[in-house]
Amino acid sequence: MKQDMNTINEIIKVIGESELTEISIEEKGFKLFIKKPKLVLGESMEEAEEIEVTEEVAVEDINEIISGSVGRFYYIDKDEKPMITVGMTVKKGQKVGYVEAIGLKTDIKSEFDGEIKEILVKNGEVAEYGKVLVKIGE
Repeated sequence: MKQDMNTINEIIKVIGESELTEISIEEKGFKLFIKKPKLVLGESMEEAEEIEVTEEVAVEDINEIISGSVGRFYYIDKDEKPMITVGMTVKKGQKVGYVEAIGLKTDIKSEFDGEIKEILVKNGEVAEYGKVLVKIGE
């Protein structure tokens, strides 16, 4: 089973890093279907990344939301509405996204009140256990 999970994680990683949008694998007693969600932004990803890089954040008390599982982190819903954005205020216990692996979703909730300062993982990117997903400041 552990080897199967490693294979599935590798497939997820390859799809995330490639131009593929979906993959389906069927073998005797096993089916796997993975599909990337659409990412719609008002500007190109290059422009968005450039804006994030040039943004300066004042030194303040920063809290981190960390992934408690391995899978793809999503903060944009299936209906393409973001659950969080930089500058948005969140409350403790508020859902800020979810990690999905093999069709199972695990909600990620804020453990802090504050403002979203930085989203460190792109929507749909693989998040390893213990990886910082979001930074929240007061």
